[in-house]
Amino acid sequence: METTIEVHEPSQVGEVRRAAADLARAEGMNDTEMGHVALVATEVSTNLVKYAKRGSVTLARFAEAGRRGIEIVATDRGPGFADFAASLRDGHSTSGSLGVGLGSIKRASTYFDVYSVAGQGSAVLARVAKAAPGVGKAAPALIASARSAPKRGQTECGDAWRIRDFGSRQLICIVDGLGHGPLAASAAKQAIAVVDAASPTDTAADILQSAHEQLKETRGVVMAVLALDAAAGTAVFCGVGNIMAVILQDAGSEHLLSIEGIAGYNLRKVRSQTASWKANAVVILNTDGLSGRWNLAKYPGLLARHPSLIASVLFRDHARDTDDATIVVAKGM
Repeated sequence: METTIEVHEPSQVGEVRRAAADLARAEGMNDTEMGHVALVATEVSTNLVKYAKRGSVTLARFAEAGRRGIEIVATDRGPGFADFAASLRDGHSTSGSLGVGLGSIKRASTYFDVYSVAGQGSAVLARVAKAAPGVGKAAPALIASARSAPKRGQTECGDAWRIRDFGSRQLICIVDGLGHGPLAASAAKQAIAVVDAASPTDTAADILQSAHEQLKETRGVVMAVLALDAAAGTAVFCGVGNIMAVILQDAGSEHLLSIEGIAGYNLRKVRSQTASWKANAVVILNTDGLSGRWNLAKYPGLLARHPSLIASVLFRDHARDTDDATIVVAKGM
């Protein structure tokens, strides 16, 4: 579960720092790690107030490649970095301060990256990981991230998502419960429970059909399941309703098509679509809480970044606060 805090004045810097500290404590971090989390949270929030004037900070736990910790993403629509390399150097400042913000964020982070386009804003990704376990872990076949938020005024999100890793294949699921609020959230959670109960041999169509059968006492959902197999080089998609999904690879794109209907209500015979899946391919799935008009041509170099940055930038620019909104981004390795 992620927490997003709007930041436009100094008192909200402390709010972000406290929320980040609470999350780090819940993750079981030691004092040094918690200090790094607090420093990063403070600096990214302060930068929003100083330079962008307005933005948001999203806090979440992460688990990737055998590491766990806290992820902090700050996004804004400010002026962007005219010279990002210079901004990283201690002593460089455009506001008369000491100019140690970005450099200190990078040093305190286990993983750090920034995406910025002059005049279009910036997104800063910083992760602070817990101490690495003694036993190494093989490189993952997939790295993925998501952004999700309820409709403005709602406390529960009617969207949900899940990634399951079976080693030889991965499943990605995104769900949108009909309507908003607790009943939509309940339907979405039940759909995710079906995904959680799936066996390694279940196909995308099997999971969608099972969800339809088990959700008949709910208000229903639209959902999509994508099964990725790097060894076979295939992506098998099965969806119902207005979920948008696209695979981007080899400088081209392939849209994955859902059938009409509602799982749990009027799902017709499910249909699967098979596409190619290669190393470094990117798949983006989103509910209709995001405008379908995003165009990656407007974001030079974004696809080369971590899925957290891709998801955060597209969410910043295209999420609608009149609906629950979720975007999931995954990249083959």
